[in-house]
Amino acid sequence: MASPRSGFLSSTIDVLARLTLSLWLGGMIFFSAVVAQSAFAVLPTRQLAGTIVNSVLGKLEWMGIVCGVLTITLMVATVFLSSRLNSWLGKVALMLPVVMTVDVAVSKFLVSAKLAAMRASMGADIDKLPLTDPTRVAFGDLHKYSVMLMGINILAAIAMVVIHQRLTRQAD
Repeated sequence: MASPRSGFLSSTIDVLARLTLSLWLGGMIFFSAVVAQSAFAVLPTRQLAGTIVNSVLGKLEWMGIVCGVLTITLMVATVFLSSRLNSWLGKVALMLPVVMTVDVAVSKFLVSAKLAAMRASMGADIDKLPLTDPTRVAFGDLHKYSVMLMGINILAAIAMVVIHQRLTRQAD
């Protein structure tokens, strides 16, 4: 039987883990479904929309790194407190936030950094370049990687919500 103190600690960690993961997942979904779509739909130029979306994405990536570190820490605590360390579910619960954090770091420090460098070196609107221009093609490829990385993180975060629920339910 768990002591009231360990029950309080477990409940607090559970709430913090859910809040952190919800914040991260909600931010990614809001960015993808609302911010990016709205910016390109209502702003007068694609270049301006891209500038705003890039600025918001940079902040979201930093938020993801912070949430990732917090989620890893909280999931380690959750797995240990639930005594599920050796189960496949416990191993996945520890692995997914690490993968997600590495994913967002790759997005921030490699993909987004390269995209920013390309924007700066062009000095002009990318849409003015011919579709076959190597710079525009490379930019499009990097953009696809950026979208793919966020998509992977959204799916992983959804999986984490389910896994966390199962871990905490099994601990009861």
